[in-house]
Amino acid sequence: MKKRFKPFVILSIITILPVIISSILYFNHASFHLKTLNKGTLVKPLVDVNDLDIGKQHKKLWRIVYIANENCDSSCKNLSFQLTQMTKILNKDRNRTIAITMQGPYLPLKNKFHEVNFVETGKIYLIDPLGNLFMYYPDSMDAMNVMKDLKRVLEVSQIG
Repeated sequence: MKKRFKPFVILSIITILPVIISSILYFNHASFHLKTLNKGTLVKPLVDVNDLDIGKQHKKLWRIVYIANENCDSSCKNLSFQLTQMTKILNKDRNRTIAITMQGPYLPLKNKFHEVNFVETGKIYLIDPLGNLFMYYPDSMDAMNVMKDLKRVLEVSQIG
């Protein structure tokens, strides 16, 4: 009887242990501080920008929006140029993205939960085709980091 019981226990542990571990990780993921691959800062909860005039004519595209200062200097113009070029080197995904540069102090956004003055000058924002602002970067961030995140998002996305 003991020889039959041992394989049953081992098989039970092999099947139940991953379920227990994955449940713990799923429900307590904030406690573990697992390393993420993204270079930008994720926005939680998502901010709906459909009401704003941030590339409304390009609603079905992934938008890279750079809010430049009112007096855009050479580094600002260089970053804007890099973001425009970045959309061109995305190969098969170049028709899914557009880079937009805007100027101004900030745009007031309304979230479902509260009003947020979130969009500020000197930041780069990623907006999905559904109109959700989901990630941002400081303008000091290297444009290649933005491109790496955008490529990863475009690979796994089934929208746009």
